Amino acid sequence: MNTLDKFKTQIQEMMDTDYSSFIKALISIETGETKIDKLQALYDSYMENDDVTLVNEFFYKQ
Repeated sequence: MNTLDKFKTQIQEMMDTDYSSFIKALISIETGETKIDKLQALYDSYMENDDVTLVNEFFYKQ
């Protein structure tokens, strides 16, 4: 198993364990936001909106 596959496996395990915390952690890393209530609101908006993606649309156009 190569490093990419190991990382993918680890990420999938984190998602399977606690998806909400996983998404909030990504949002926090990308935005610098640390307030739990704000991260919860952002997570709720993400879950309610089918048009929101965590990966930039640039990657889908390649």
